[in-house]
Amino acid sequence: MALVDSYDGFIFDYGGVLVHHQTSAEQQQLAETAGVPSETLSELYWATRLDYDEGLVTGAEYWQRIAKGAGTLFQPDTIDRLMEIDSVSWMHYDETMWEWIAQLRGLGKRIAMLSNMPSDLGETLKSRTDRLARFDHVTLSYEVSSVKPQPAIYEHCLEGLGVPADRSIFFDDRIANCQGAEMLGLRAIEFLDRDAVLLQMRG
Repeated sequence: MALVDSYDGFIFDYGGVLVHHQTSAEQQQLAETAGVPSETLSELYWATRLDYDEGLVTGAEYWQRIAKGAGTLFQPDTIDRLMEIDSVSWMHYDETMWEWIAQLRGLGKRIAMLSNMPSDLGETLKSRTDRLARFDHVTLSYEVSSVKPQPAIYEHCLEGLGVPADRSIFFDDRIANCQGAEMLGLRAIEFLDRDAVLLQMRG
């Protein structure tokens, strides 16, 4: 029996699982727009990202924190450009994964997305694409004021999915998030190689 047959609920992270990570060119574009060295921007970008994902700060506040860390100040139009570049950089879809999601739904599986995601990206996805409509349930961190690996965000997702934890499987490219899921009784797979994961599930 294929591993996929052992589960009724399938929960997917977004960045690094359903979409590719930012490219070096996009990171450089952010740095050039900000007028900040690329290495500095990358460090500051992630330093307070979870606050942005959790909805504790707005996009403008997040980028001004980065500016402060770099010893500068961003003008509003610069922040608007940075938010646009940032959102678009997280919309390079891995269509192989989206096709698998469609196949799983065709098999009658329940499908969810569970993502640490800032509001600007989430609202852009809602307004410009139909991607979120392809899931039975979506839990986005900024909407529930909780981020992985906090237990509350997994609990919200499981409740919305309507499948018990022991009948669900979770895919995330960060080991800490997989460990957080396992604490709730979910089976978790660290998503480092898409082809290897699909082979594992279908084999």
